[in-house]
Amino acid sequence: MDKIDHPELQEEVNGHGAAAPKKGGVFNTLYPPGPKGGAGPRMKNHCRKFWWCDLLLIAAITLIIVLPIIYVAIPKKAQHDLDASTLDVTEQDVTSPTTDGVHLKLVSVAKSGSSFHPTIEGFQAGLSLLDQPAFIYINVPETKAEAETTITVDQDVAIANMDAFKDYNKVVMGSESFDVYMDGKTKIHQSGLQAISVNYHKKVTMKGLNKLAGLNITNIRILSGSDEILPDGSNMVGNVIIPNPSVMTIDLGNVTMNLAVDGTAIGTSLLPNLVLKPGENNVSMQSTVEQLQVIGLIQTKYQNAVIPLEIVGNSSMKGDEHLEYYEAAIQSNTIKLDLNIGPALQAIGINTTDFA
Repeated sequence: MDKIDHPELQEEVNGHGAAAPKKGGVFNTLYPPGPKGGAGPRMKNHCRKFWWCDLLLIAAITLIIVLPIIYVAIPKKAQHDLDASTLDVTEQDVTSPTTDGVHLKLVSVAKSGSSFHPTIEGFQAGLSLLDQPAFIYINVPETKAEAETTITVDQDVAIANMDAFKDYNKVVMGSESFDVYMDGKTKIHQSGLQAISVNYHKKVTMKGLNKLAGLNITNIRILSGSDEILPDGSNMVGNVIIPNPSVMTIDLGNVTMNLAVDGTAIGTSLLPNLVLKPGENNVSMQSTVEQLQVIGLIQTKYQNAVIPLEIVGNSSMKGDEHLEYYEAAIQSNTIKLDLNIGPALQAIGINTTDFA
């Protein structure tokens, strides 16, 4: 057999005429040759000698792939799905008002198109208008997220920021619709995974009271004489129809309104224990008005007995306490309506046709 040009390599001719490298080097160390040539014996020897190394390599590769999924991809997916969900308020009851708090029942429906249905830990959320501090904080209960999930908050809440709460009530009073924001931090739990921290941020669009548009006064009756005039001096009674297009029930307490014609005050009206509920509200009204002044206006200017009445909120009280956050709202709203007092005058013997 002739010598080869590279003495560092040797050839062993097996029975089939194939050349095998010498026993040395990294390849032969990791894949030792067997009694017979070929890859099969080498793989068997490798697995028998270096199985632990292979396991470590597989584990390392698995961690490199899985850890970014667990700690990056899944949290991003969780936050994305939470952000993509919607929240609709179907009922909001604001009752038992005090100077520094209310009782709030808030029923909302969360909707999600996600294929994941984790459990969301209970958390504290602030409610606010855009770019304003939270006016109250609520405790959102633990929730199992489904395609549609009803969430109910029912608790006494303290007013966190009085100015912000006044602004909120002004917006509720004066808007056809408005946005309120719910913000908090919580964790979600998906089976087989550790808790994932997420930010809860939702914009909720709601219908407001729309400036009490459509308010009307009916069944006016003028009181005269000590046997008719009420103990508080009220000399006129009637009913007030107040539409409420929202899903909100609001306990406003005893509400006093200022009455004026052409910018001149003619009296006040009291709506006792006023609770606005969704839909049409028919509430009792008792008023103290300057009767002679009103009759004078009809005699001289409004001879058809229809006067352009201006109504502006004055006070909102629960017992002896002023509810400043409601007063700010009703004082910011002016209602104008044409009030026909002809039938009420005729009922006490005053015929307005005589003024024509």
